[in-house]
Amino acid sequence: MNSRVLLIAAALAFPCSASAATAWAGVDATTKGYGLHAGLSVFRVPIVGTLGVEAAAEKAWRNTNANRYAVGATLRDINVPITRVDAFATAGAEYVNRFGVYAEGGLRGPLLGPAGWRAFVRTGTASGFGGGVGLELRF
Repeated sequence: MNSRVLLIAAALAFPCSASAATAWAGVDATTKGYGLHAGLSVFRVPIVGTLGVEAAAEKAWRNTNANRYAVGATLRDINVPITRVDAFATAGAEYVNRFGVYAEGGLRGPLLGPAGWRAFVRTGTASGFGGGVGLELRF
């Protein structure tokens, strides 16, 4: 590999990974239950957003439904121009009585200080289609 390519890759990755050292945690109310989610930024992608990992656990509203556990890769901080809102998209694996894959997307906005709101829709092979709203703290 050419040393010029390595130098350019290092120049792009080094400052971005230091600035993307953020974590988040929150609570959600969904169409199927309520739960917690938490994540960690791994790598900042210039112009696009931040790549990270996120995990979630949800308790079903009714005892007849199964709880949901999920872990996925997320692209966050996708700027929505002329607003203080940003978008996010997540894809990963979930467990709801059986293993499956899921995709989730939504919007996040500020409330006060590090606190913010989020609204999302989700579809999964094990959990089906749903959506929800929640509160989130960013660290």
